[in-house]
Amino acid sequence: IGLLLSGIGIFLMMLLIVADVFSRNFLSKSIAGSYEIVRYYFMPLSLLPALAFAYGTGIFPRITMVVDKIGLVKQRIIIIILLVFEGILFFLIAYYGLNYAIDSTSKELAFPAGGNMYPLYPLIFLVPVCFCLILVDIVFLIIKNLFQREPSLTVLEESNKEILS
Repeated sequence: IGLLLSGIGIFLMMLLIVADVFSRNFLSKSIAGSYEIVRYYFMPLSLLPALAFAYGTGIFPRITMVVDKIGLVKQRIIIIILLVFEGILFFLIAYYGLNYAIDSTSKELAFPAGGNMYPLYPLIFLVPVCFCLILVDIVFLIIKNLFQREPSLTVLEESNKEILS
């Protein structure tokens, strides 16, 4: 669902930018508020929903170069410790993101674009939701590393990665 939302966000952003360029070049005026709509709606919609998938596939940089050179037991311990620290960090981001989203909703946070005010607070809830999904990935990774023979930094197995790419 996250990848689908991100794809839709990128597609809509592309359509608006193309329409704005067309309007500027052929109608001699820009679409009012297009920059702000891209900035406040389509950019977060393109990035945030795909974060959990990106984290689960292991796209983010890891310290595998260092960890691969030591024994399996030490690898497992180091990976679990790192996952716990990452979990704490992502929990804090989700927690404070949720507090900010609730505060923004109560204040009806909005941005001006093209002479109108557009609500911003609904998209702010993407931050805690997406980081909670990453927390779910981290929990599954910790469980996987506790019970699997080989330590792993990705939720998806290698065979699943080939299917997705």
